[in-house]
Amino acid sequence: MKKIIKLTMIIALLLLVMIVGLASCGGDTTTTAEAESLVDVTTEQGISLKLPSDLAKQDNGAYANMETGDSAAFGVTEIAGAPLSSATEKDVLALYQSKYDEVVVTSFENGKKINGKEAVVSQLNLTTPKGNAVTMTLVMVTDGKKNYIVTFTYGKDKTDGALYKNLQACIDSITIVSTPDSTSVSTSVGTSVKDDFLEYLNNSFGTVFEPENSDILKIYAEAALTADSKILAKALSETLPAKNNALLEKLKAYKPQTTEVQELHNLFIQAVELRKDAYAQLVKVLTQPATEAEVDAAFAVLDKSDAKFDEFLTKAESMKKD
Repeated sequence: MKKIIKLTMIIALLLLVMIVGLASCGGDTTTTAEAESLVDVTTEQGISLKLPSDLAKQDNGAYANMETGDSAAFGVTEIAGAPLSSATEKDVLALYQSKYDEVVVTSFENGKKINGKEAVVSQLNLTTPKGNAVTMTLVMVTDGKKNYIVTFTYGKDKTDGALYKNLQACIDSITIVSTPDSTSVSTSVGTSVKDDFLEYLNNSFGTVFEPENSDILKIYAEAALTADSKILAKALSETLPAKNNALLEKLKAYKPQTTEVQELHNLFIQAVELRKDAYAQLVKVLTQPATEAEVDAAFAVLDKSDAKFDEFLTKAESMKKD
């Protein structure tokens, strides 16, 4: 799974995790679809759409009916690598199988257009950790700069609900109305670890930190692949330090609201700081006479940075499952 698509999918998965925790997804209450009208909603992510009027806005920005379990959740992430068109049915299946049981992708369509924007629409059935059978429709729309994510979830047997009855109308109404400011780092979060983590992943890591980090990695890789020490040294002494320092400044300015997310965030900061030191040492061994031990030592620092990034990703995956 290509990196940026994996990030987009992870955010989609986290939206489902968040929604499953909100509502029962299969209670005994029956909602008559005809009794519910569709209302216009604009989300904090810059997504406009129509939703059944029985879905109420929750503290985390999602919309849900706490009695029936019908829900809609939203996310956004910048594009910094593979386009949305590279997403596959296998990507969707693999991601949700990592968290849920009895996952079956019932439909998958890439290359679809929703109000003039390229989109991917997929529907799947799965069973939550609490044993609830749900149907989820995943919609990802792109404007070429960001991927906008909408998930619609309802109990698998809830075919009399307003969301089920009006699902296609909800999908067809999705419009990108504004682009969230990716240059600013939001620190407006809830008080729980889950809320803080989702805010971090969705509105900070996903839209600011990860795209900028990917850009740095791409520049380094392209320079290294030239096999020209002068080109690599120039990138390491000019372009990369400026970008790495800019990212480090944003990382240090961000203040999570919980100790758990701060500890996770600190791993990212440590990885970028190690990379800063590695780049400085690599410039020296590339531009001045150096022993093999000095060259190895420089690359060893870069390896430590990579290991710290891996530690960050492992911890984030663990927090996602909690």
